[in-house]
Amino acid sequence: MIQDIGLNRLKNHYDPALRPDADSRMVHFRGRKLLCQLGEGDELTLPTCAQLGAAAGEGSVYLFSIDETTYFLCRAEEVSVPEGFTYEDIAVFRRARPRETAFAAVTAFHLATWYGDNRYCGRCGAPTEHDGAERMLRCPKCGNMIFPKIMPSVIVAVTHGDRLLLTKYANRPGATRFALIAGFTEIGETVEETVHREVMEEVGLKVKNLRYYKSQPWGISGGGLLMGYWCEVDGDDAIHVDHVELDEGAWVSREELRKTYHDTGVSLTGEMIAKFAIGEEHFALRCE
Repeated sequence: MIQDIGLNRLKNHYDPALRPDADSRMVHFRGRKLLCQLGEGDELTLPTCAQLGAAAGEGSVYLFSIDETTYFLCRAEEVSVPEGFTYEDIAVFRRARPRETAFAAVTAFHLATWYGDNRYCGRCGAPTEHDGAERMLRCPKCGNMIFPKIMPSVIVAVTHGDRLLLTKYANRPGATRFALIAGFTEIGETVEETVHREVMEEVGLKVKNLRYYKSQPWGISGGGLLMGYWCEVDGDDAIHVDHVELDEGAWVSREELRKTYHDTGVSLTGEMIAKFAIGEEHFALRCE
C-alpha cells in the first residue's frame, strides 16, 4: 500500500526549530493541485527550497522527514513555477513513483488541508498560532488547542462464499466497479457498529463474522484512517443499492477477479480485493 515505503523511514515528529535548507523538498498546493514535475514513467519530483527561492521561506512549516530528506509546506499564496514543473491533481499519487515521494505528497496534503482549515479559532474566531513544542495550533485569545484531524473510517469486504460484493460510487466521474463498502465512523459508534451500519445503508445487507484486517492512513480524504474488515452476509443476499451513495453493487466471483483485477499496490481496498481473488481473506483477526 502507499504507506509501505520499504526501507525508507518516515519521521513524523514535529520539530518547530527545523528550517528548510537548499535541498529540502517544498510542497505547494493550489487547492487540490500539487506543484511537481512528472517524468518518464510518472516519476514524481517535488521542488527544492533552492528552486522555489524566496517564496519557500514565507511561513514554511516543517512537515516530516523521510530518511534524510526534509519536507516543508510552502504557505506562500503564489510561487514562481520552476522550469519543467506544473500543477497536477493530487490524485497523481495513485500512479506516481517512487513510492516514498507519492506517500510524502498525499501525507502533506492531509496536513496542508488541516492547516488551511484552522487559520482561525473555531471557538472565538481569533487567528491561530503554531505551538512551539508540538504539532498543534493554539488560539492566543481563548487558549483553544487544535490538533491534526484524523477521521476513523471503514473499508468493508462483504463475502458470500466465493463471491465478493463490489460497488461503484455515485457522482464520481471515472469511478469503476472495483470499490468496497466504505464510510466514516459516527459519534458514539464503535468501528464494528460502523461496519454493520454502512453495509445496511449502502446495500441493504445484514452481515456477521466480522474480522479486522489492517489499517491505512488516507490523507486524500483530509485525514482519514481506514480500517479494513472482512465480513459475511447474514441471511438474504439480495442487494438493495442506495443510489445516493452508489451507482451499482454486484456479487463478483473469485474466478472473475483472478482474470480481471489488478492491484496497483496503493490502497487498502485494492489489497483486500486482491487477497480475496487468491483466497487469502481468512487471514484476519476475528473481532465479533
